[in-house]
Amino acid sequence: MNRPDNGCGCESVDFSQNLMNLCRDDLLKVINEVSFAMYDCCLFLDTHPMDSCALDYFQKMKKKRKAAMDIYTRKFGPLVLDCAGDGCTWDWGQEPLPWE
Repeated sequence: MNRPDNGCGCESVDFSQNLMNLCRDDLLKVINEVSFAMYDCCLFLDTHPMDSCALDYFQKMKKKRKAAMDIYTRKFGPLVLDCAGDGCTWDWGQEPLPWE
């Protein structure tokens, strides 16, 4: 059941909890979908910088992408370089790559 986002942050909590149960391939699919939406919105904002709805949507997708990337990194290792090295050891390149 889809609930409208009422701005309380509940939607992002549900989103993050749902991501924890996804397998690697499904989590990559979510990351790709949310990344596409974020970058597509960025292109729209390039020509409509004062559109507050588009800016809100961009921020929402950015938070979802960050949540998905954080969960992927915790479960499977860093997907992109800026997710590496958050712990006490260097973890870049230690896990199998997404296509492996």
